This record gives sequence, structure tokens and C-alpha cells, in this order.
Amino acid sequence: MATAVPRVPTEVIDISDSSDEGPEATTTRQTEEQDVAPLTCDAFDSDIEEEQAGIEADHKLLIALSVNIKDDFEDALQDGFEFDGCFAYSKQYGMSTAPNPCLSIDGLGTIGIPLSEREARCIVAVTKSAADEGMWEIPPEKVHFDNPAWDAWIQKTAGADASTALTAYTEVKPAFSLKKLVIQEQSSFVSRHKEPISKDPSDAKIGDLSVILPSRFEGANLQLRHAGKVKSVNSARHSRLSTFIVAAFSGVEHILTGVTSGYRLSLLYDIIQPVTHAEERPMLPEMQGPTQKLHDILLSWKQDTSGTAPAYLACLLQHKYKKDKNFKGQSLTGADALLLSHLYPLARALKFHIHIAHVDFTVQTYCTAPGHGCGDGYGGRGKRRWYDDSSEEDESEIDEDEFHTDEDEEPQETLRVTQVVDLRGMPVQVEGLELHADDLVNGDRLTEGEPDTEDFDTYDERTSGSRKKVYKRSVLLIWPKSGDMERKVSAGDVYDHACNALRGISSVQPTKREKQLVENLLACCETRPKEAKFPRAVQALRKCAIQWKDARVLLRALKVCGADRNIDILGVEGFVSAYRVFGWNAVKGFYQAAVENDESNARSYALLARLTKLGGEGENAELLAWCHKEIESRLRSLGKIDTDQIPWLAELCLIHGGRLLKDVVLPQLQAEKLDQALWISFLKHLHARVQGASAATVQVVRALIVQCVTDIAHKLEAFPTKIDESTYSSASAMDCGAIVEVIKLCLETENAELSTGIFKKMREASQQGSFNSHFPPWMYYSEMCASLGAYLQATTGPSLTALFRPFFCDAVDAMVSTARREAPSRRTTDSICPLYDQHLATVMLAARAAEGISMLQHRLTADILKGRDTRTLQSLARAVMAAFSPQPTHDGSTAYNALMTTFACSVIDGLNMSAFKKDRFTKNPSEQLIALVEFCFEVGAQSQCERLLTRFTPPPVGVAIAQHVSDVLAPFLPVLEQYLSAVELDLRTEPYRTFAATVVEAFAEHVMSPRPTEPVSAAQKEKIGCGSCQECRELRAFFLSDRESIGFMRVQAIRTHLERQLAKTRAWGARWDTVASGSPHTLQVTKPASMTALFRWTENTKVGKSLLQTLGDPESILGSTYPAVYARIHNADPATATPLVNPVAHTTQKRAASPVASPTVAKKLRASS
Repeated sequence: MATAVPRVPTEVIDISDSSDEGPEATTTRQTEEQDVAPLTCDAFDSDIEEEQAGIEADHKLLIALSVNIKDDFEDALQDGFEFDGCFAYSKQYGMSTAPNPCLSIDGLGTIGIPLSEREARCIVAVTKSAADEGMWEIPPEKVHFDNPAWDAWIQKTAGADASTALTAYTEVKPAFSLKKLVIQEQSSFVSRHKEPISKDPSDAKIGDLSVILPSRFEGANLQLRHAGKVKSVNSARHSRLSTFIVAAFSGVEHILTGVTSGYRLSLLYDIIQPVTHAEERPMLPEMQGPTQKLHDILLSWKQDTSGTAPAYLACLLQHKYKKDKNFKGQSLTGADALLLSHLYPLARALKFHIHIAHVDFTVQTYCTAPGHGCGDGYGGRGKRRWYDDSSEEDESEIDEDEFHTDEDEEPQETLRVTQVVDLRGMPVQVEGLELHADDLVNGDRLTEGEPDTEDFDTYDERTSGSRKKVYKRSVLLIWPKSGDMERKVSAGDVYDHACNALRGISSVQPTKREKQLVENLLACCETRPKEAKFPRAVQALRKCAIQWKDARVLLRALKVCGADRNIDILGVEGFVSAYRVFGWNAVKGFYQAAVENDESNARSYALLARLTKLGGEGENAELLAWCHKEIESRLRSLGKIDTDQIPWLAELCLIHGGRLLKDVVLPQLQAEKLDQALWISFLKHLHARVQGASAATVQVVRALIVQCVTDIAHKLEAFPTKIDESTYSSASAMDCGAIVEVIKLCLETENAELSTGIFKKMREASQQGSFNSHFPPWMYYSEMCASLGAYLQATTGPSLTALFRPFFCDAVDAMVSTARREAPSRRTTDSICPLYDQHLATVMLAARAAEGISMLQHRLTADILKGRDTRTLQSLARAVMAAFSPQPTHDGSTAYNALMTTFACSVIDGLNMSAFKKDRFTKNPSEQLIALVEFCFEVGAQSQCERLLTRFTPPPVGVAIAQHVSDVLAPFLPVLEQYLSAVELDLRTEPYRTFAATVVEAFAEHVMSPRPTEPVSAAQKEKIGCGSCQECRELRAFFLSDRESIGFMRVQAIRTHLERQLAKTRAWGARWDTVASGSPHTLQVTKPASMTALFRWTENTKVGKSLLQTLGDPESILGSTYPAVYARIHNADPATATPLVNPVAHTTQKRAASPVASPTVAKKLRASS
């Protein structure tokens, strides 16, 4: 026999946390109000609820127990709980969104909207009274709408909105037919109306749509009820300028109170299901039967003695819900809300607990890309092998659409619980809760709809991958209170939920709900500590304690959140507030512990100072005595000092006098062995604040500052290092910051003279090699120049400029000099500064901070620059040009020109002559040499071109004069002439004239020789070879050419054939050898020099003639040697030498060159080193 089913509560969506009642509440409601009052949060009671005998029915033993709880529960849900709409709907439209119907009534004419009181009385006068008191009705045939947009708005906008809300789960939408016009005047009558649900298939009506037109009225509160659920509509507040629609299914009860003033005008429409889809007519479900089934299933579960009943049921909810701090049972909608509204009272009566779990259901499928690699089957390209070089596989990325699910692989499915909350939204922890898709009621719906996230990843082999889809869903959890699951439930991460819920408390005594929130929050702070959330939790609990005048709540909160170890968690003003509310005796013990346990002296002293002031204002002698005792105790046992405590400690020392600093604080700091950064910060704070102290304190403090700063400066290493914590090996690193901070300390404490000692210490250590070989001095200077330069720029004064001049001079020396002062065994590649762009910028910065160009001119001597390569020297010179050119003064200009000359000389003297050997050419010699000439012109040191020409005119050691002239000098001369022409000079200008004459004369003397005779005639060469094979044709062509050798990589038979053909050339001096390396071997054939002499002479004479042409005016440049040079080059008699006609080099007028008062370029070429 089925037992009585508990009364179904009102709608879950109407639950309000603000309706909590305290245990002392005794207000009695009227009977009518008890029936319609919305369900409050007390309906979702917590574990501490008191079971009410009136709610729990007399449950008798069931005759037929449910055999399969899960399957029967799922069947019950499909029998009435699938309804996913709502039983009633309302919406407000403003004047701009709802059209004016242009209402017209037969016998009255047009009625103005909004409705006026005069026209309302007119309507009442001609209207037949309705059955309900104060209501008047007009049939539809007498009502007209002159605005055609009105009916369209009803059918397609307002009606569509209503039908979508009521029947969102159906595809066919209903139509709307006007039933009557109703006007309601002032009355105290409460109207009740309930349209029965018609089961006649021919009855197309499914509900009512009421349109409340704009008119001024008060009262007329509407309530719509169904199956214990209530929806309230109060349209009076905005009735004057708004149109309201209210829609409800047939079977919903309408309760309308009377109008207290004004007139309420409404249009009532029938909601009609189209005849063509009458069989799909939506209607409200009948819930008594399905609810009874749920009741019997839960009762069977409770009464089960077989041990086969499940520990819990997990039911997948139809809708998706966002996991956030505001989620709770009230958040459910549609069918989910319908289920919970009927399930909850059953669960409460039968002693079951209901929770909601947020879950992530992940489906991972494996896939491959057919046609792109392995797994293609017959006819596929197959997996490419590492040794398959003939196939050029396309390694571009394969589009995701080309991957298909591997049918042989089962998808991997995982269901992970991300959060569990009770129906009030309180997070809970359920130990060992593991859900599986197969265990869920309605679990087959997990993958309905689109996934919330979808990822695709490929594997290393590129042609296979996986798709991962994640569905974020929610699950209703049900278990008996007497079962094992109940013992596994504990408070979860309730920080956000509890703090949010407790934020708005206003009760003098805590409700059951508030007590539970406090207990759960305290438990969470203790078992799930999150320091970042402690302050918010403490503030919420402090507010509760003050509101309820319960110091125990606050003290427990402070203890579990660690406020007895960190005063900032509550804050000084929080401590003050608690003292004011609860008094000193209630909080003294905890305050004592907080001051003793907090490692921060600053926090402890801030609290003590505030309480001292508070005790003085309130004349609390006990509090004052305690504060003075604790302050003295803290001063004599400072403990560990950190950066945050420095400002407090400095201020404290100045407040209590210099003797405290000297006799109490300094000894403790020295014993603590503070690091340099803390000492510097402390001394700076003391110096900055000492002016406001007494004269005696100022004298003592300043003397101590001088003493401490001097000690720090003396102990500072010249080039300190530190451990680099960012590396795994904890390697050493430069500590430039230590030097810079000490220098700043000296300046800011008015001990600038100590900086001079630091600079001297660095200079001497650099000269003596007393530094870490991995961090030479130039690295320190480079880094320090930037920071000190910026610092001085902000605080510059004449005294500081002079003070720091030695440092910046030392910086230039360290970065430019190539001297290695460390022991050879300790040298590293970083010993000398490479002078990259960033280093050059630093050198210029240092120069500007010192004496500028005059300092550079004195420091950058040839000895200092010696050892630098020409590229670096040129970069350095250009950096000086950019920074210091032009100079505004004569002295500056003189120093600048002298420095540029030094650069040019150093570049020339550093020229590596061995690079001009042909076997070492890395760059065209002419390009290198003309670049040096251009450099001399660029820096204004043209006079050093003679030095340059003299430097490379002689050949390098081991190089013959003829080779040097042919490979270097002769190709360079036309390049030089072209450049000189560009700068409006020519080769007649010294020192270029002498250099040009030397080159041409050397070419004629050492390169040119008398024209040689041909030892072998062309006819003889034509007879070489058999005349039929390709190799012999190549051999004949070789002897007819100017090539000196040729190689034939051929098989033995061909090589033997060629050797037989070469036999006749042995008399010419030809040689051939077989090179055995490689396969096949190579036959190497070489001509004698006599056979190529004529070719070489012909080429040389062409070059010689070109050189004479380059001179432009060879007679002027060569002077008396011109006939001999001409004859040598042209293989002619000197007497026949003739001047060149229209020399190219002198077709334009060139400016005269100033004579060069320096030794001429040597005409006799000698080998140079």
C-alpha cells in the first residue's frame, strides 16, 4: 500500500537566501499566506536541521520493493519529469517596444491608450458586469484594433516570446485568439480562476494570454499556481507606461487581488494549438503519479535489507549550468527544476540527502590521416623509411579535416568531478567519489549537444593524432543519510561561497544556516588553508562576531587563519575594532600571542602603537601598561630584520633617541649580521629622517652613520661577486650593484669623499690583476657607467663631476686598453673588452662624464690602442666622431684632430701584411686598401695616406716582388685613381704620384719580360690525339689554350690511350702523372712554363698598358723613366715611346693638390713584415 506523499513545495526558482529565520522567530502567518508563501532557504535545511514530525509521513513497509533502484528511478523520470517548459510566463514591454493598438469599442469609438479615468468610466458604463465583483467584460466581436501592427505584434513578438517560454521543447508554435476585454475597478474581491485541462483532442486550446494595457492603477497582484509552485506578477508599479503580458497553461490557477485605486484594462487571448498538429498539443504534466513512483522508489531504497541497493544515485541533469560561487539548487531550470521541486520534499521526509556535482566528461578518440603515411593499406604510400631518399615526402602540416576516427580504437572516456555543492550552494568534499558514465541515470545523454571544449593534437609521426571533446555537465546526487556516503561528506572549499553569503548578515542572533556557514568556513580555513583568502574570511567572520556579540567566533577565526602569526591578516584596525566591541579582557590573550608570534617587528609595533594611542584616549591603564611592556620587550629582542621593517626601525630609533640606536639596536643588528643591502637601506632611512630629531639625537645618529658608512666602504671588495641563484649550479656572477649602492650611500649620507677610496681600490686591483678572471674589470666598469651616469645626471653638481672624473677615466682605460694584467694561466677570452656597439656607447658616456675629447686625446695613445684590430679601431674612431664632432673651441678642435690622427696611424700600423699573401686572401686586397684610404679621409687624417701607401707598398715576407705587384698593387692603382677622382684629386698629387710611379715602374721591371717565342707551333699542337675520341679532342684543346694543367678522371683503358698520345709531347717538356685517389683514378697533365709564357706575357702587357692609361699623364708622373717603362710594356724601342693621346684621367679639370712635406714613397720595393 502506498503511503501519503509529502506536499510538494513551491517553485525552486523562488527560493531566497534573504528569508532565513532565526531560532527565535515566532511570527504566525495567516492560513492563506501559508499556502502561497514562497519556499525559503530553510526548505533546503542543513545537517543541523531539526526533523519535523509533521513533514515525515507514516511510512509503512512496501509490499513490492523496487528491485533495480537505478533503472526504476530512470523510468520514473521519463513518466512526467520530461516537461522542460514553465507553467507560467510574464514580461514587461515599454512604450517604444509595444505598439498602440488604437483600441475601438462598439458604441464608444476609439479609446485612448494609456487609459484615462474618464474613458475607463465610460467603458464600465456600457459594459456587462462579470461574475467576479469589480470586473467588467466586453465580448471580442465588439472590440477592434485600428492599428494593424497590433495583431502582428501579438502573434509574432509578444505571443512568440510567451510560447517559446512555455513550449520551448516543441517545434510547432501556437496562435492567439482574442477571447474578451476585461476592465477591473476598485474592489476588495479576490478572484480565483482555473481553466481545466481538456483531454478532448478536438479542443485546440492550451492556455491563456493576458495583455495588460497601459493605465494607472494600484493593487491587482496576480499569483499563478501549479503543483505547489507559485509565480507572482505585480504590474501596478509600472502600469502607466508599460504593457504586460502574462501567459499560462490551462490547469494553472490564477489568483488576482482587487484593484485598490484606478482601473486595470486587459485583453484576454486563448492560446490555440494549430489543428494540423493537434496531436502534438503541449500541456502541463500530471505529477501525482510520477511523484508517487519516486516516493516508492526512495522508500524501497530505504527499506532494502538485501545489501544490493546502491550507495548513491547520480542523475544527469538536462541543462548545462556554470560552475560559480552563486550556483545552488535555485539555479536549476526547466525539467531539472521540476524534478528537484518534487524530489526534495520526498528526500527530506525519507531522510535522503541531495547534492549537485559539476562534472567534466572527456571523450578522446584516436584518428589517422589516410594517404599521408603509414596505415594506408594496399595502395597507400606507406610509412616512409629513413633510408628512402628518392621519395620527396610532403612534410607540410596536414589539415585537421583530413583526419578520420580510427574505427579499431575504442574512445577513451573519463568522467571527473570538479565540484560538489549542497542545495544551498555550499561546496562539500565527498571522499572517494568516483563517477562513471554507465552509472549515471540518463548517462547516455552526456554527449548530447556540442562539446564545451574541443582540442585536436597530432603525434610525432604527423599522420596520427587524437580529438578530445569535453562536455561540462551537472549531476544530481542522492544518498540515504544513514548510508556510508554520508560519513564521507565534509566541508569543501567554501571560501567564496561562505564569504559571499555572510557578507549581508543583519541578524542579532545567528540562524541555523549562518551557524553552518561559519562552521564550514572555519573548517575550510583549517583543513584547506589558502593564505590569499584568509583576509577575506577573517573579515567575514569578524563581522559575524561583532554582529552577534560573540568573541569566540572571532578568536577561533583568527586562530585558524594564522592572525596570531601575521597581524596583517586581520589588520591593525580590525584588532582595534575587536577591542572596542569585546573589551580588553576578552581579547588580551590572543593579542599577546599575536605580538609574540608575528616575526615582523613592524607589524607588531604598528599594533602596539595603535593600541597605546587607544589606551590613552580611553584611559585604560591596563592596556597602556601592557603596550609599554611589549614595546620595550620588542626593542630588546628584534629578531630577524627584513626589508619591510627598515622604515619602522629607523623611525623608532629616532623617536626613542640616539642612545637607543647606539646601545640597543646597533648591537643587535651587528650580531644579526645583516647583509649589505639591509644596512644601506637602514642608514639611508636614518639619514633622511634625522633632521626632525632632537639636537642630541642628531649628533649621535650622524656620528654612527659616518662610522657605519666608512666601515661598509672599507669592507667592500674592489670587484665583488655573488652567487647567481637563477642557475642550477649556483655559479658566481658579478655584483656591480653592491659597488653602486655603496657609492650612492656615500653620496646620500654626505660622505662623498669615501667614494674616492672605492675608485682607487678598483683602479689598483685592476692594475694588480686582483679580480676574478671570469669577470675582468672592464665588465664592471661597463655596467656601472650606465647606472652611475644616470644617477649623476639627476643629481649633478660641480663637486660630483670632479669627484667622479677619475672613475670615468678608469672606465675608458679598462674598456679600451688591451693590456692583460692577470696571470696567463687565468686569462679568458673575456679579458679584453670586444668594444661592440654597446661598449662604444659606454666609452662615449664615460668620456662625456669626464673631460670629454681632451681626456680621450690624452688617454687613447698609440700604446693603449696597440693590439686592437683595424675594424675595432675604425669603429672606435667613428664613435668618437659621432659624439664629439665638431668641437666648438680651438683647444677642443686641436685635441680632436690629434686623436683622429692617432686613430689613423694605429689603424695603418696595425695592418696585417700577411693577409696580402695570395694564399690568404679572404677579401679583395683592393677593397681592403681603398677602405683604409677612405677611412683616413673620413676622419680628416688625409695626411696619413702616405704612411698607409708606404706601409703596404713593399711585399710581405716570403712574397716575391713580381707577385705582390701583380696581385695587390697593380689591381689597386685603378681603384685608387677612381676614388681620388671622386674627391676631386688625381694621381699627380703627392703622395699618390710617387706611389703610382713606383707601382708602374715595378710592374715594368719585375712583371714584364721580353716577348717570348712560341716553342711549339700551332700546327704541331693540332696533331695531338687520335682525332676520333672525346678525350683526345679535350687534350688537343688543352694544348691550344693558355691553361697550365688538366685532369682526366677516366678508367684505366682511356688513361693508357691518352698516355700513348702524350708520348710525342715529352720533347716539349710536358709532364703527366696518375693520381691514385678517387675512383676512377685521374691522369694529371701539365704544360711546361715555356708553352704558357707567351700567354702570360700577352696578359701582362694588357695590364701594363691599362696602368699607363690609368696614370692619365704618364710622362708627368713617370718623368725620365717613362720611355723605358713604355718600351718594356709595349716590347718596343724606348726611342719610339709616344705620349698618350687624350688621357682619360685628365678629361676634367682637377683642383691642385697641396704638397706633402713628408718622406716620399720608396721607389725601391723591399719586403715588409
